[in-house]
Amino acid sequence: MSLGEMTEGKLRILRAVSTLLEDPAGRVTISKIAKTIHVTDAAIYRHYKSKDEIFSSLLAYMETNLLGPFNAAQQESQDTVLRMSTVFNHYMDFIEGHPGLARLYLGHGATEASGVAERIKMLHAKMRSQIAQILRIGQARNELAEGLSPEQGTEIFYGMLVSASMAQVYGFPMVEVSERWEAFSVSTLGVASRAV
Repeated sequence: MSLGEMTEGKLRILRAVSTLLEDPAGRVTISKIAKTIHVTDAAIYRHYKSKDEIFSSLLAYMETNLLGPFNAAQQESQDTVLRMSTVFNHYMDFIEGHPGLARLYLGHGATEASGVAERIKMLHAKMRSQIAQILRIGQARNELAEGLSPEQGTEIFYGMLVSASMAQVYGFPMVEVSERWEAFSVSTLGVASRAV
């Protein structure tokens, strides 16, 4: 589901939830959502039946944005470096632009609504599977660093994503995006950075 397919009211609600998720000490409630966007609780219920439905919609947005780049990368090029660069750049932009969702990606807020923890777990599994698939194809094309398996490359890439999310969420010092890509491309793809 893309943001373009949603009503303005639903978008405002999802943005409010994303903002509320930035606060590690707070719980998301219908009342807090309503207060954030200056409406009544009843106005929230005109768009969503429950907090579970709000989180389901938010997770659908995350799934689209975190799994969608794989399709784009595969259509864009057969080159493993370019495919991984496309995915990497999209993820870095997503994490930076959605600090509340980066927190949810790390599991914070997983108890806010039913099914959230399981969907986050499945999202991670699908992302890892897609990364491994790109790297398996790269290995078949001799585009991985010598002696590195697709599974090892997946661990390196995924570790980078989690690390970037943690730096965003907790305000840790963060290596520049271009330096992260350089480290990954040299260690996993055996090439100096071509583009990010």
